[in-house]
Amino acid sequence: MARRRRDGLYFVAFLWVLTTANGLLSPKGVNYEVQALMGIKAYLHDPHGVLDNWDGDAVDPCSWTMVTCSPESLVIGLGTPSQNLSGTLSPTIGNLTNLQTVLLQSNNITGPIPAEIGRLSKLHTLDLSDNFFTGEIPSSLGHLRSLEYMKLNNNSLSGEFPTSLANMTQLVLLDLSFNNLSGPVPRFPTKTFSIAGNPLICPTGSEPECFGTTLMPMSMNLNSTQSKETGLCNPNSMIFPFMICNLLWIDHDSNFITS
Repeated sequence: MARRRRDGLYFVAFLWVLTTANGLLSPKGVNYEVQALMGIKAYLHDPHGVLDNWDGDAVDPCSWTMVTCSPESLVIGLGTPSQNLSGTLSPTIGNLTNLQTVLLQSNNITGPIPAEIGRLSKLHTLDLSDNFFTGEIPSSLGHLRSLEYMKLNNNSLSGEFPTSLANMTQLVLLDLSFNNLSGPVPRFPTKTFSIAGNPLICPTGSEPECFGTTLMPMSMNLNSTQSKETGLCNPNSMIFPFMICNLLWIDHDSNFITS
């Protein structure tokens, strides 16, 4: 009787270990980050084949173009700017929970901004500017308490500003200009912001509440040797692995940082 009971406990323990191990993988045994990235690829049209080496059978995605991984082989950067990508942005991006940088600017991506981006608690930089995103700004973006740079300008976003954006206390730059946003504008905690070019709020673009600037330490010549040695623009920096000092530049006429 005791032996039968002991064997039963061993069997239960075995089932628990098996269930836990399977919980780390998809039903097909695929790395979840690989699966999430393949979901992103499936939603995009890639005329130049920049995502051709994204392989759903890969053990991990760290050798893929436009993907940056940490030393622990976790995906921390996704950068496909100016690649003429079209289609929509898959909600599976929310499964890349170690992402720190997302740079998808200057493409032709349409559809809504996935609310699932609000799950990316480690995100520091989000640039979706110069695309054709539509719909409202997801209120879930207000959960990104580590976000420092958010650029959603030059899209076709509409609706009111989510009040949750006022909770993003780490923001240094927020650019929501040239959309079709409406409603009351929350007080942004960011040092530099622009909502100019939203005709329902800023019909002339000269309204004082439509932009705000504070000179920042990076207001140096970003092409100088000195700036390249800083953590912000160092090509080897994990903070902005794709920027290489080209994402941000200073418009000296307006003292506004733009791209």
